[in-house]
Amino acid sequence: RNRSEIREIFLEKMPQTPEGLTDDPPALAEAARLHLRERFLRSKVAISGANFMVAETGTLVVLESEGNGRMCLTLPETLISVVGIEKLLPAWRDLEVFLQLLPRSSTGERMNPYTSMWTGAVEGQDFHLVLLDNGRTGVLADEVGRQALRCIRCSACLNVCPVYERAGGHAYGSVYPGPIGAILTPQLRGMGSELDASLPFASSLCGACYDVCPVAIDIPEVLVDLRAKAPHAAAERAGMKVAGWILDDHRRLAAAQRVAGKLRRLVPRKRLPGPASAWTDTRDVPDIPEESFRDWWERNERA
Repeated sequence: RNRSEIREIFLEKMPQTPEGLTDDPPALAEAARLHLRERFLRSKVAISGANFMVAETGTLVVLESEGNGRMCLTLPETLISVVGIEKLLPAWRDLEVFLQLLPRSSTGERMNPYTSMWTGAVEGQDFHLVLLDNGRTGVLADEVGRQALRCIRCSACLNVCPVYERAGGHAYGSVYPGPIGAILTPQLRGMGSELDASLPFASSLCGACYDVCPVAIDIPEVLVDLRAKAPHAAAERAGMKVAGWILDDHRRLAAAQRVAGKLRRLVPRKRLPGPASAWTDTRDVPDIPEESFRDWWERNERA
């Protein structure tokens, strides 16, 4: 949405918006501020998440850059915090490490601008904590995939991923986008759907995400592991078995290459047939040499 569209939405949807509202960003921000503040003051129930939980003290922690979190947490009469079980830290001293890791890996700051902590409810407030499993116990049982639960949601992997840079977050069909979403979503939801089964393949395996991860999640390793577990069509499985049988022995590979060499003249110059045509829709078929490397090598070795 551009700012003119936002202005029209404000005039149509927000009560008591001044008729003379312009599309100047400060004016739009002030109109939103007045409207939302009134909504916050009237709300009876709030639902929050948390970045971390400390088992030793029962403290929940929220890190933010905007500064409205504390108001949202304390004004309502009832606070419900829904937090994944992987956010739990054993002791208070463990929190210090993550309070340094998260802002530095997320926004490049030495410390977080706004850190809110609460232990139980404020005076006159009811507090409810919902610990969310939703597939996390199953992920924990996977010796390779469990490392995804170490994620602190810093977004460092999203910032460096060449695939995510092009595809964008909504393409992942999940609240977890980018490289971490490609390994976490299929594990939490299973790979029954075509979308979730395809996510581990939406990667170049360049390893940049692993290099920047502050908690050392080997995302490429998990991607490869999930690719092996993903459902594959019968024709694809049969083709991979044949390829594995050929590549497993150098003599079989040499024989297959010689057969392929004899058939090279049958390859169309412009467009490949069948499903391979999708490749030549955007690319030219490379020129096929008159002689294979293997034949060239043997000829020159004899000479």
